[in-house]
Amino acid sequence: MEDTKSKTYNLFVTLLEGKTLTLKFTAPDVSASSIKNRLLEITKIPLHHQRLVTGTRQLKDDSVISCSSDVPYFPTVHLLLRLVGGKGGFGSLLRGAATKAGQKKTSNFDACRDMSGRRLRHVNAEKKLEEWRAEEKERRLEKNAEDFLKNLAKKGKKGTGDAEAEKYVAKYRAESERCVSEVLDSVKEAVSGKRKGPAKKAVAQSKG
Repeated sequence: MEDTKSKTYNLFVTLLEGKTLTLKFTAPDVSASSIKNRLLEITKIPLHHQRLVTGTRQLKDDSVISCSSDVPYFPTVHLLLRLVGGKGGFGSLLRGAATKAGQKKTSNFDACRDMSGRRLRHVNAEKKLEEWRAEEKERRLEKNAEDFLKNLAKKGKKGTGDAEAEKYVAKYRAESERCVSEVLDSVKEAVSGKRKGPAKKAVAQSKG
């Protein structure tokens, strides 16, 4: 029977920059504190800043992960950094606010962080930006259609305005011609009246 101590068990650790580091152990069981000490030697990241996650479970210092002798590979571990925050972080504060008397339950968790340490509002903003870029072609078509309809509306209004202006000009010309005609008639009457005045005076003197 082969001695298990002579075997080598591999542990893959995903680092912050996305690279994968392989750690070798001689035992099928290894604690999180041992992994952190090995990572401290390689990455120089202090122990109190390291946060180890495997799957959806965060490993505490006394946590132990195991592998079978048939498959000499441990579950993949992700190395993250601890985030500085208040008591319990924003997530705990928001959840606690919903339990207080007289307060409504909150549904806004944008201040919380996901498993990689990113704010949920930043993740959601990236998703919205990708959707906005995907709909860019449709927005251009809608903009072209709106511009086309606006141009048609402007042309229609312009034609109506020209017709009304022509009617106004024609009416103005007719009124002007009528006024000029009346002025000429008045001048003619005045001139003819002055000419008749001296003749009547001469006739009256001859009779006297």
